Amino acid sequence: MKTWIAAMGILIAVAGGASAGDHPFSGVWSEAGLEEIEADPAFFGENACYNKFSEQLPDGTFRFYLVDHAKWLDEGKIEYVLAQEGTCTVDDTGKNETCGGQVIGERQNEWFIVYQGREEIGLRATYYENVFYFQKRLNGVPIVRRECPFGIEAIKPFITGKTVSDCTTRCRAFGRSEAAQLDKMIEALKARK
Repeated sequence: MKTWIAAMGILIAVAGGASAGDHPFSGVWSEAGLEEIEADPAFFGENACYNKFSEQLPDGTFRFYLVDHAKWLDEGKIEYVLAQEGTCTVDDTGKNETCGGQVIGERQNEWFIVYQGREEIGLRATYYENVFYFQKRLNGVPIVRRECPFGIEAIKPFITGKTVSDCTTRCRAFGRSEAAQLDKMIEALKARK
């Protein structure tokens, strides 16, 4: 789980145009493993952004949020909590990214992303959990980042300022078996905008 959150935070941290000196992928992104997207394109498609997303800032810092699914199921409230934060730096080629961050309440870690380019499916990349694998290009996990259909200002009213450490129940996003509940939450969120 921690590795996946780290990968999500990294991938979302790298996907759009920016001015000189800015992080080349600033914006709001979702990400998922390539195999997950191929297995369930509906769940991991555009609506995935409403389940969990990263905000990549031009200066390289990022924040990874997930929806508190228990809050929605129990109270009908839409709340996003901070799950991870850190910084990503892309090299001069724009293809290699080094990130350092911390899942809230956990230790600091470092990971690496190699970008292969944009395709119809999204921004293709490979996630590496340590520098050895990154340098040797071993044991990488294929991921895809997709730009979200909303900016951070549109979703900001639902960001509570809480972190996963503040959750009274196990804080997590919706799983694939809960797709119908996620769809209902998305309908409610879009109606409130």
